[in-house]
Amino acid sequence: MKSANDATTSSSSSGKESSANDDSTSPKRYIYTQVDMEHFKHSSAHKELLGFVSTMGKGLTSSNNTKSSSPHSYNAHAPLNDLSPALASLHGSLSCMSTWIDPNTTDGLPPDNEVKARFGNPVFRTWHQRLTERSGAIIKCLMECHGKYVNYNNMESSENAPNKDEILKECSHLGYQAASSSDDSSTTTSDHEISPKENEIITELRCYLHDAFGHPIRLDYGTGHECSFIVFLLSLCKIGCFNWTGGAGGGANPTSPEVIGHASLSLLHAYLNVTRGLQRDYMLEPAGSHGVWGLDDYHCVPFYLGACQMRAREQWQQQRQQTEKKKKLEAKESSGIGTDTDDDARRLPDNPYLPKSTTVTDPSDPPILDATHADNNDHWDPSIIHNRPILESYRGTYLYLSCIHFIQQIKPGVPFFESSPMLNDISHLGNWSKVMAGLLRLFEGEVLNKLPVVQHFVFGSIFKANWTPSRKGPLEAPKRTFIGGPGGVEVTGGMPVTRAPWAK
Repeated sequence: MKSANDATTSSSSSGKESSANDDSTSPKRYIYTQVDMEHFKHSSAHKELLGFVSTMGKGLTSSNNTKSSSPHSYNAHAPLNDLSPALASLHGSLSCMSTWIDPNTTDGLPPDNEVKARFGNPVFRTWHQRLTERSGAIIKCLMECHGKYVNYNNMESSENAPNKDEILKECSHLGYQAASSSDDSSTTTSDHEISPKENEIITELRCYLHDAFGHPIRLDYGTGHECSFIVFLLSLCKIGCFNWTGGAGGGANPTSPEVIGHASLSLLHAYLNVTRGLQRDYMLEPAGSHGVWGLDDYHCVPFYLGACQMRAREQWQQQRQQTEKKKKLEAKESSGIGTDTDDDARRLPDNPYLPKSTTVTDPSDPPILDATHADNNDHWDPSIIHNRPILESYRGTYLYLSCIHFIQQIKPGVPFFESSPMLNDISHLGNWSKVMAGLLRLFEGEVLNKLPVVQHFVFGSIFKANWTPSRKGPLEAPKRTFIGGPGGVEVTGGMPVTRAPWAK
């Protein structure tokens, strides 16, 4: 875990919020009032988080991606392709977590069907308790995978060095095992003793992971919990876990936007497999939702990243079309038929019933992209979300289509323009660039800049707060019962009776 030692971190033994009298460096809340909110808006933490989400999208739409075949596509059958060893371990853990709710597994936690409640099945509390018990093993495993292959570039030249696919599968398997057992030692891959600084990193990362899947008391989930997962990924990036070479995100070997974009796309697919199961089966209440007038009951970032993926698809199609046309023209020139004389020869003979400019179409010309939506070669504008066959066929490949499909799945029989009027309005925009820009502004304005959403953020030494909070700790519940009378005498027999003014 070489690069992790270079990161400045906090120390604590649990993901719980510190009390007012706790002087340790454990992650704490810093946002309590609107004054704190203003500090956060102008802080480096706000800038880092917004920049990281923006970089996810830029990594997908970067021109460097168009050199490979279908760089925008996510291959659900090979989800580890764009990951580092540490992230492959995390992906394996998320895959295991998605099975915790499955009643067909030996330790599954299916919802209690006897509970009559509109929102929130209490079995989720048991699920979340399992998360807190196993989160230490999950994070230790990914950091060990990172440390084990931090010098892979030097190992690669060796004849006996394992190839990258084998390493990623091994790390994914270890991550799955870490999430399937509460015994930390069962997934230890080396005899390396964890240093105090590494333990501080693990503690801080656990805090973000605990908050990323909903609140076990309120039984709700919202964009604040989603943001905790983004903070978790940001922290991993800052300590170098997105790279094979171990360079920290802002060091001499920074993580490229392309790596961040494609890794985030794979990890968000795995993350959503977990959270959608919680939302669907445990019926978690939408936290801070605007109802039908919001973008979505639970999520925001997957829509933005999905729109970036669709924009990358557009760019790839445009470049491929231009490349094919260029190759065709070069072939004509080399064969001596790419001349004006040749164009004149292809013109139809004079005909009083045809315009003079009519020419014969060359079947070798690149096809003009239209909206027939038959396959990956067709142009898809934002209105493609209304095409049910396309949603069914490509929801596993395109994140935006996956999000729309899930909404329709949990709200069957409801017209889309009624269940999701904002997304329906977005579908009428002319191109994906406008969707991308609008959703990033929405994330900043309706998520990062809203006190009810970010007030539960905790800050440590990887994700730092650079201001003094308005209070040292959260407000505590009264320790005494009702106080009656001007003298402040404690009432121990219950609330005093208040007589109506007209009573005699």
